[in-house]
Amino acid sequence: MDSIVFTDTNTLVNSYAFSMLKSELSGIYGSELLYDLNKIIEYYNIYEKGSSFKPDTVRGIKPSETKYKLIKTLIDKEARFMFGRTPTIYVNVEDNKNNTSNQTLVNEVLKKNNFASNIIKAARDCFIGERVALFVNFNEDGIQVNFAPSLEFIYETDENDVNKITKVIRYYTIKDSFNRQEQRIYKKKYWLENGVCHISEEIYDGIGNKQEIIYEDLKTPLSFIPVFVIVNDGLTGDVLGESEVEQLWQLEADYSKGSNGDMDSLRAGMNQIIYTINMSSQSTENLTRSPGAFWDLATEEGENGPVSGSVGTIENSMSYSNALDTTLNRIKETMYAQLDIPDTTTAALKGIVSSGKTMKAIYWALSVRCDEKMLIWKSALEWLANTIIKGAIIFKDCCNPYSIKANELTDNFSVSVDSNYSIMEDEMEEKQNDMQEVIAQVRSKKSYMKKWFDMTDEAIDEELKQIAYERSLLEDSFMPNM
Repeated sequence: MDSIVFTDTNTLVNSYAFSMLKSELSGIYGSELLYDLNKIIEYYNIYEKGSSFKPDTVRGIKPSETKYKLIKTLIDKEARFMFGRTPTIYVNVEDNKNNTSNQTLVNEVLKKNNFASNIIKAARDCFIGERVALFVNFNEDGIQVNFAPSLEFIYETDENDVNKITKVIRYYTIKDSFNRQEQRIYKKKYWLENGVCHISEEIYDGIGNKQEIIYEDLKTPLSFIPVFVIVNDGLTGDVLGESEVEQLWQLEADYSKGSNGDMDSLRAGMNQIIYTINMSSQSTENLTRSPGAFWDLATEEGENGPVSGSVGTIENSMSYSNALDTTLNRIKETMYAQLDIPDTTTAALKGIVSSGKTMKAIYWALSVRCDEKMLIWKSALEWLANTIIKGAIIFKDCCNPYSIKANELTDNFSVSVDSNYSIMEDEMEEKQNDMQEVIAQVRSKKSYMKKWFDMTDEAIDEELKQIAYERSLLEDSFMPNM
């Protein structure tokens, strides 16, 4: 495949979405966005099925067309490294340290929305489809938190501030059918009007005709749109983002083509080539290669009678193998290097001591890359916690499913987020460092015991009391009361 070809077949331009979105988009941005959505469809195809390539023809055999899904492997590894251990969200109440209702609410909402699993999937969507949107909804059933891939939403930002979202449209199929008139598409629109968020909800058929109006114009008490768009990489002012499939697909296509060519050469040359000289073509037809086969061959007739003939074989030396291995390894290394992902296969780590420090060094480049990506992901998670709490204060009934009363919440709080990358640690060294912090009185004994002994607060309190009691006994034994 020399280039990605974006055809009109099965693209948004010829689908239900275009007829709905066309009226919402205008100018150069609208055309650019629709073209971008068509590209993203192809990126998902490459991620799921592998990069296409044109195989070389091999005489006598059907060429292999196995697609090596290296892009899927790399993107899955990157998302797993970033969010295999969910980032920790801390809600700090400034006026009352004992008030844990804000933190409890955030924890319960994320748990009931299966956030730990969904954020890994959202990261994959972001790396493939350039961006994802984080939606928060409030109703009597509670607070819903969910991600939407780039093929299920479009958005616009303020002309003077690309970080301020002014309109978001989410759409997805709720009933599929071969008959477009029987298809049903859900569309939800958010927009700011005079500093207030408005919402409309409608249902369309597959042709783009409006079938039902749920809300035509619902004015909310929110002064912002409860949506955060996470853009993957990109430059200043970029609202579309970049796909990691785009920088890898050609390399994967070359890798698949080379590997399949190797298999075809092996298939074509794995059996010895038989040749005959001056043998009768009638006697050499349909010769069997089965074990114990007997060939009764006749030589050709010359002018002076039968001529001398011979039969032989030619071995396939596969002399190109070393050069091909070097080429394929170079392609694979380049793909890993593009995403700063280390190759941690057994062969790659042969001879390397797999200590915690060594693994940290191996994963250093990927950690730095993920730190860069986490700049916007942390902002999204901080925004999420803020939105959950502030929305719960406004929409009081949505707190009921979490056994928390809205009047227990406070809007005087701050949010911080810690990333937790999945990387091997030297446990003993980390324990020693933590113990030094306890000795230096910059970490509490309770914090140390909670981290390393996995104890409850009540059990830790009892243990500390026992430690204090035993210490007092020892001190009394050495310095008895006079």
